[in-house]
Amino acid sequence: MTLKNNNARNEAGADVTELGGGVTQQRKILHCSYKHIKSILNELSRAGLALSGVNTLTQRAVLLKTLQYLGPRGLNTYEGTAAGYARLATRIQELEEDWIIASQRETVIGPDGLVHPGIARYVLVGLRKDAINPQGALDLEVPA
Repeated sequence: MTLKNNNARNEAGADVTELGGGVTQQRKILHCSYKHIKSILNELSRAGLALSGVNTLTQRAVLLKTLQYLGPRGLNTYEGTAAGYARLATRIQELEEDWIIASQRETVIGPDGLVHPGIARYVLVGLRKDAINPQGALDLEVPA
C-alpha cells in the first residue's frame, strides 16, 4: 500500500474539482457517515416512510413516496440500503416503467471511511407522459 493510499482516510474531506470543461468550482464529497445515515432514517421515520416489510410491492410503494418526499435531494445507494432497500437499483428500474427517475453520480465517503466515486443518487423527476392511465382510457375510434 502506498503512502498516498494509506493516508486516504485522513484526507476524506478533500474537495474534488469537476473534470469537465470550464472548471470553476470544487464539488464537495458527501460524508455518508453513520450520523448522516441515522439522520436520514430518523427523518423518513418521522414522515411515516420507514419500510414496514421486505415485500417487493411494499418496497416499491414506499420508495416512490420517499422519492416524492425527498424531492431534489433524492436518495443515494448507501442511504437506500440503510433504509432497508436490499436491491435499490432494481426497485428504481421497476418504478421507471411509470416514472422518470434521474440517476446522478456522486463521490461518497461511506460508513467504512473510504472514498467511493460513482455512487448513484436517484431523484424523481415526474410521471412518464406515455404511461398507461391507471383509470383506463377511452377508445373513441369507430370501427370501420
